[in-house]
Amino acid sequence: MRPDDPALGPTSITVACVNFEAVPRDKAATLEKMATFVADAHAQGCHLVIFPELALNTWGRCVDCAERHRPCEWHRDQAEPADGPACRAVVEIAAAHGVHVIYGFEEARDPDATAIFNAANLVAPDGLVGTYRKLHLGIPLETDRFAAGDAVPVFDTALGPIGISICYDFYQGPELSRILALKGARLLVNPTGRASMPRAREHLEQVTLVRAHENLIAAASANRVGVSHGSEWAGGSVICAPQFPGFPVTLARAAGNEEVIAAVLDFAAIAEWYDLLPWRDWRAGPQRQLSQLIADELAALSMSTAEPNPPD
Repeated sequence: MRPDDPALGPTSITVACVNFEAVPRDKAATLEKMATFVADAHAQGCHLVIFPELALNTWGRCVDCAERHRPCEWHRDQAEPADGPACRAVVEIAAAHGVHVIYGFEEARDPDATAIFNAANLVAPDGLVGTYRKLHLGIPLETDRFAAGDAVPVFDTALGPIGISICYDFYQGPELSRILALKGARLLVNPTGRASMPRAREHLEQVTLVRAHENLIAAASANRVGVSHGSEWAGGSVICAPQFPGFPVTLARAAGNEEVIAAVLDFAAIAEWYDLLPWRDWRAGPQRQLSQLIADELAALSMSTAEPNPPD
């Protein structure tokens, strides 16, 4: 299906990414900041506002989690169900402005928070649409605290189908972006926590451009900023899209401070590529056997590299 098919939603939407710094150990104050940025994005005509990885929470190395190799009591207390109080607060913010919001948070899927997830909620003005749980976790910084997700969902929204990958998922897991595109996503969202390493913002932009072009869909990355969480975060949030007949373009980019960037995603313009290169139709038809071959190769590699006795 072409990305401009009216059955998918509007043929253009305006998207915002927020360079964002959470208030350390103060979720209420962080939600107040999020509300301010959503209002700013709405004033710019945005339909979707994207916040970074773990935007709601304090991020960085936790000595207690590291020593126990499991979530500490404080992090377990901070984690919430996907539809918990923080989500309800974000729904109120979204409803007040008639926008969709994507934000990262620490999720508890059971009342005791014995396992917590590095997750992202997709919220519409009328409630929670769905939750993505990060699959690729950094070892041991994240595995000491988080459990890995187990699904690759595409979320159907009034704005069209959206796929989410979080940080390392996006940079080192291109298979996830391809699967999301094959499942119908026309926008790929990357809530990320990219530290201020050499060329960090340049790399964030490069990968976002590549993910957009290789899947012929729009891609947006929202990053953290500031130094209040034990690291310096790079910012550089970016919105990219294919542009026929050439290569992809950066529609908006942020610097290193807190700010909102916005761009119009024109799905009819993106769909011009599908007249020349309808790759999803080819994958489902004449190249179907290639999809099966690739799936078989990945399955075989998974079996051959599996550890018979994983370390404790």
